[in-house]
Amino acid sequence: MPKVVDHAQKRKLIAESAWNIIEEKGVEHASIRAVAAAAGLSPGALRHYFSTQDELLLFIVDYYLTRGVARAEERLEISPIPMKAAREILLQLLPLDAEKRTAVSVWWIFAIRSLTSLALQAKKDELTDGLHYLTKAVLEILAKAKLLPSSVDIQLETLRLASIVEGLTILALLRPELYTPETVEQIVTRHLQELCSQATDG
Repeated sequence: MPKVVDHAQKRKLIAESAWNIIEEKGVEHASIRAVAAAAGLSPGALRHYFSTQDELLLFIVDYYLTRGVARAEERLEISPIPMKAAREILLQLLPLDAEKRTAVSVWWIFAIRSLTSLALQAKKDELTDGLHYLTKAVLEILAKAKLLPSSVDIQLETLRLASIVEGLTILALLRPELYTPETVEQIVTRHLQELCSQATDG
């Protein structure tokens, strides 16, 4: 009888092999040939699952980043204290440990490549929409607790808060000696405090 191939398991193996290369050597080394070798496949066999590096990168992002978000949601117990809950959600989005730094590095390579790859653009839009959803959720938590000034434009502030998260993400990757986890946490805390400091109208 012909051997039954579990395609889902094989794709999982390929994704994990690619991720290991990215963690050890960087995303630029995750070529079709290198990933195939790490997964114990020939390049031709791997191309049966992913015909281009962009398709492979899309699968890696989908497999790991979306799974990482799900895991974070499972682990994160949102504080009943609104300001603390807002801070916790934002810090989950930032690369404050090695696993998140690797994931964010992959995301930025993916985002840059999506500018010239139609195959990647839809997933890029989906993930950035997810960031805006979460920053808006943070603001809604604060607004519901009457911690935000009534004059705050939620839509504009959602974009501003997302910009701060993305800016901190880039700087934490590029200048980790300056933007340490402790410093990033302080910046997030200070921003939230300043955002809510004018809520004096009850």
